[in-house]
Amino acid sequence: MPEGSGPKEIVHLGWRANGDGFDTALAVNRLLAVGARAWWLQSRHGGADAGDYVLELTPGQGSGLARLGVSVAPWPAAIPKDAVPLSRPAVRLFAGTASKFPYFAYYGLCLLRLGIDYVPCDGKTIARGTLDGANLLMLPGGFSTWGIDTAEDAPGADKQVREFLASGGSAIGSCGGAFYLSAGRPGWTGTASAKPLYTHEYLQSGVGVVSIALRPGPLSFGCPPTIEVPYYHGPIYDLLGDGIDVAATFHAFALPGRLAIDNPLDRESFDRDLAGRPAVLSVTGDRGRAVLFSPHPEMGDLVRKYIALDGYVRRYLTIRGYDTMRDTLRHYRVADAPSFRLVSNAVHALMAAALTQDHAVEGTIEHGPGVDISALCERALAELPDPGEGEEGALIRDVAAGIATRLDRVRERSKAVTAASVSTSLQPSLQHLGYAVAEHWKGEAKRTITERLMELDLVVALVECWTRAAEFDRVLARAT
Repeated sequence: MPEGSGPKEIVHLGWRANGDGFDTALAVNRLLAVGARAWWLQSRHGGADAGDYVLELTPGQGSGLARLGVSVAPWPAAIPKDAVPLSRPAVRLFAGTASKFPYFAYYGLCLLRLGIDYVPCDGKTIARGTLDGANLLMLPGGFSTWGIDTAEDAPGADKQVREFLASGGSAIGSCGGAFYLSAGRPGWTGTASAKPLYTHEYLQSGVGVVSIALRPGPLSFGCPPTIEVPYYHGPIYDLLGDGIDVAATFHAFALPGRLAIDNPLDRESFDRDLAGRPAVLSVTGDRGRAVLFSPHPEMGDLVRKYIALDGYVRRYLTIRGYDTMRDTLRHYRVADAPSFRLVSNAVHALMAAALTQDHAVEGTIEHGPGVDISALCERALAELPDPGEGEEGALIRDVAAGIATRLDRVRERSKAVTAASVSTSLQPSLQHLGYAVAEHWKGEAKRTITERLMELDLVVALVECWTRAAEFDRVLARAT
């Protein structure tokens, strides 16, 4: 009898039972990708928490999850009336010249860690209709702040986005993407009836790590009351129009940042402009459904780690010493950032009312043949400048060595799943990543060693998360 045969069973997939790890979300989203049914719990039921899942699985899928290290338990009751059925996310990730590497890649990392495959797109493919096969548009930071038509010389792209949102599509935007979903400037969608305090001259805020306070609701499921996130000049909202729910507010200033953009946020500016103001908006109206993040939950511990290396670590190295600072850097969770749960919850909240779409891969950005990402990373590691002597140089060498070790570990795993029949839905993201990284790294941009290390860390983490998703697909395909 085939592994996947036999009656289907209803099971509980809980975050706590799986150590609150993101293989929980990965399992749900890869199961949705093969046609399984899933429900998102909106309240506690016995030992199940709000934010957990009820799944309908074949016996083979249940045993496949066990082999992957994901724990499920029988669900002994009827599916709760308030449990929300989830549609499969059919995602277009904006990754054009207005949101090029590494802007889009932070969302790529977050999505792949959550098990959500995506099709990269730019202004021209949006204008040609790539959103017709989607139900969710992801808008990273970058320069869509001025509208996609203008930013990418792609007439008709903004109209396509507005029609997509008005006809049942949804969007998630961070920073520049949140500006684009706001009101008050030509080209913006006006999905949220709110104008940021700073619009065109948005650099007047700053860069740093801040904490946000979450309000009760679906976006807060499984999260602590406050959470730290990187902030890069995101929209600052004051007065809000109809149809907007404030899901989180700016709570506290944590660290100034100079990484990539030397424009540090300071405590005085935070207290004056940000403290207590909306940080996350959830919007429903006739101009679409969307979640707007002023800060960057998708950047998570990765950018936080390198902001710390660029400032915090240097300051406290002489106070606490090499060993403490090394451990501080080693224990950032690049692929398991707590703020990824915010993105997961936002996707679920939007998919709870989404139209199910076939995940078409047509309309992707055109580029050449596949690129060997491992070889790119090896060359980038070899070309890192000498960090100098002393403890700070030793810390930088330790970070680089850690990246090299992870690259060695993931290389064979990646080859194994690439040689196997990987689901076509995962292929566009890896192919596009290789092309984008090769283009970015061949440029002559002057990046600091910290920025180079962060980009290397990002690319290796992307390959790790893509590989883990492909491993799930391989096991679940055999079990379905």
